[in-house]
Amino acid sequence: MSQQDDDLERELPASEQKIQKAREEGNVPRSRELGGGVVLLGAVSMLYITGASFMEQSERLMRNGLMLDRNHAFDSKSMGLQWSSLLESSLWILLPLFVLVVVAGVGSNLAVGGWNWSTKSMEPKLSKLNPIKGLSNIFSSNGLMELFKAILKTVVLGFTGYLLIKADLGHFTQLSAMPLETAMIETGRIVMFDSLILSVVYLGLVSIDVPYQLWKYYKGLRMNLEELKRESKESDGDPHLKGKIRSLQREAARKRMMAAVPNADVVVTNPTHYSVALKYDKSGNGAPTVVAKGIGPLAFKIREIAKENKVPTVEAPPLARALYANVEVEREIPAALYTAVAKLLAYVYALAEGMGHTIDLPTDKDIPTGMDPGPGQ
Repeated sequence: MSQQDDDLERELPASEQKIQKAREEGNVPRSRELGGGVVLLGAVSMLYITGASFMEQSERLMRNGLMLDRNHAFDSKSMGLQWSSLLESSLWILLPLFVLVVVAGVGSNLAVGGWNWSTKSMEPKLSKLNPIKGLSNIFSSNGLMELFKAILKTVVLGFTGYLLIKADLGHFTQLSAMPLETAMIETGRIVMFDSLILSVVYLGLVSIDVPYQLWKYYKGLRMNLEELKRESKESDGDPHLKGKIRSLQREAARKRMMAAVPNADVVVTNPTHYSVALKYDKSGNGAPTVVAKGIGPLAFKIREIAKENKVPTVEAPPLARALYANVEVEREIPAALYTAVAKLLAYVYALAEGMGHTIDLPTDKDIPTGMDPGPGQ
C-alpha cells in the first residue's frame, strides 16, 4: 500500500489518547522558524534601543583593555587578573542580550506545543540515518513546502532590503561630508533601523509556519477506522473479558449471599417466585438487613439452604415482592417497610416460643402504594 493510499484511509482525527501518547514519546508540534524569528527580532530590538549604551560600554571596555601599565607587563599574575576582569565586564555587558535570546527562544517554542518533557525524544533512531528515506523526504510534499517557504522568504526579504537601501541612498551620500565619529554613528543607526524592519518582516513571514506545522502535526496523527476500533478496545477492555469478569463477580456475590442465608433470622417468600432473607441485629441500632434475595431457581435454592439450617421460612407475598423490588442485598430496609417487617419478625419470635398463632402476618395493607410490583411481576 502506498503512502498516498494510507493517508487517504487515515481520515479520522486523532483521539486524545493518541495525542497524549505522542506527547509522551516527545512528539509535539514545534516551529523552529518562529523561534528563530522571535530571537532575531528580540536581539535586534534590544540592540536598536540600547545601541548607544552598548557602544559606549564596549568602547570603554576596549580602551581599558588596550591600556597596559608597565608593571603589569612584568607581572604574570597581574595580567591574569586584568584579563579576568575584562572578561567578566564583557559578560556583564552581553548578559541582557543573552537572557533575552534564551527567554525569546524558549518562550516561542513553548507557544507552539507547550511544555513537554520526554526522554524518548533523546533516544537515537537509526531510521533517521536512512539515506533513501532522506531523499524521499526531499521530494515529498513537506520538502516542496519547505522549498516554497525558502523561496518566499528570499523574494520578500530581498525586495524589502532593496526598498530600504534605495530609501537610504540619500543618507549614504551625505556621510562623506560628516566627521568620522558622526558618520559611524549615523551608519550604525541606519543599519540597525533597516535590520529592525527586516526582522519584523521576517517574523511576519515565519509566523505562517505555525498553522502549517499544527496542520502537519495533526495530519500525521490521523487515524483510520481499524486504529480507532483497536484503541477503543484497548481503553475499554475486551468485551469478552469484561463479560467473563462480570460473570465471575456475579458468581462471587451469589456465593457470599448464599453463605449469609444460614445466619438469617427469617426467609420471607411468596409461594412460587420470590425469596428474601432478612437479618436483624438486636444489639445494634440499625434496621433489619436483606442478606440474600432471588427469584426462580435462586429463590428455591435460598429456601433449601434455609431449611437445612433451620431458618424459619414465612410466606408473605406482598412483603416478599416489595423487599425484592426495593432493597439491594446487604442494604437495610427502607423506613416505609418498618411496620411490615416488624410484624414479620414479631411472628417469627412468637413462633419460636410456640405462640405464632397470636401474631398476624403482614398483608398488602402494610405495604405502601407503589412498593409492591404485584403478582407475576
